[in-house]
Amino acid sequence: MTTVSTSSPARRLVASYCFPPYSDTAAIVAAKRVAEHGEPVDVVFNAMDAIRSRDPGLVRLCGGLVRRWAAVPSRTAFSSWSSISDFQQLGLAEVARWEAEQGPYTSLYSRAQFAASHFLATEVKVSRPEILWDAEFSDPLSHDVQGGVRTTPATDDRSLLRLRTAIETAGFRPPADLNAFAWCEAATFALADRVIFTNEHQRDFMLEACHDPQLAARVEQVAVVSPHPTPPNELYAVANPELRLDPARRHIGYFGNFYANRGLSLVLDALGLLPPPTRGRLALHVFTSDPDELDKEVARRGLSGEVHARPFVGYLDFLALARRMDCLLVTDAVSPPGARNPFLPSKWSDYRGSGTPVWGIVEEGSALDAQPLDHRSPVEHVTAAAHVLRRIAHPAPAAGAAPQDLSRGR
Repeated sequence: MTTVSTSSPARRLVASYCFPPYSDTAAIVAAKRVAEHGEPVDVVFNAMDAIRSRDPGLVRLCGGLVRRWAAVPSRTAFSSWSSISDFQQLGLAEVARWEAEQGPYTSLYSRAQFAASHFLATEVKVSRPEILWDAEFSDPLSHDVQGGVRTTPATDDRSLLRLRTAIETAGFRPPADLNAFAWCEAATFALADRVIFTNEHQRDFMLEACHDPQLAARVEQVAVVSPHPTPPNELYAVANPELRLDPARRHIGYFGNFYANRGLSLVLDALGLLPPPTRGRLALHVFTSDPDELDKEVARRGLSGEVHARPFVGYLDFLALARRMDCLLVTDAVSPPGARNPFLPSKWSDYRGSGTPVWGIVEEGSALDAQPLDHRSPVEHVTAAAHVLRRIAHPAPAAGAAPQDLSRGR
């Protein structure tokens, strides 16, 4: 399915496996990058109805800059080689048709997650070497935060042969195995004109894990560190979601899933340490994909009066609700001892634009730890989290006082 705007043609192409109106962090950040760049674009993406819901409000993030939208009906999967190849073939056909109508594109942007985005972009770059390619990595692909190798098998087919030839022609060594994630990084590192990372730790982590030192040196020359864009101020006032907030309580909001290494249990433990009068001044609102499961845990702990599990809301509703909270919560992933945390939560960029104070549960020295948070406490430190909750429940009357930093001196 292709949707065409009546405005002037675009000379910039976007290859983003997930893109609005599909609701996903990858789609949100890609759309914000389009608005940040400020140039009209045509977008090729996967029709993701099988695994993602639609949120029409996300289209507003693009700033009216998308001229053509092509949701190609490739097989939908997170990283299977068949779905990658399918997206490449259908995407290339769409690009060729557009170029036949309006002439060649001069620049290209792609973003992984999902890896298929970069695989389509590499095919475009190989066939059009003069195009300027900006490639962004949201996170490391071939390694996880623990330093372990992440794998998904590639097939040694014609597509991989073209990548192998392109990497070798550029003067670098292809990966020795058939890990599609490693191939995605290697091809992007070898061919992209700019490689975008969201923070310095992510850049260093990925370059240290690169299989070819010469290739890593090449990326150092073309690397750009650019945190996730913050939405424009006016988008925070578009929606008016219904949510009754008790004026006698201070309201803390968290929007998103909680993962094993970004757990909610620490905050629940900290709430349990507070005396009832202090706890009674707080309300934690968690907007998540599985509110029923969280409700069970909250009831087990006797915190049903303080913790409210709610389903996900649309993006514009989220922005509006973020402004109505007294504090917003963002949490770091936990990396192994001595390792540098390569992740900067994308939620931080949305929180920051709301103007609402933000509490970060941070790993010391992480990218999130370096941000101007209003409250901070260390990961896995329950008593420090309880101190922050007390401060939120009983805010200091003095305006402009510097926030207490509880992440030091563990």
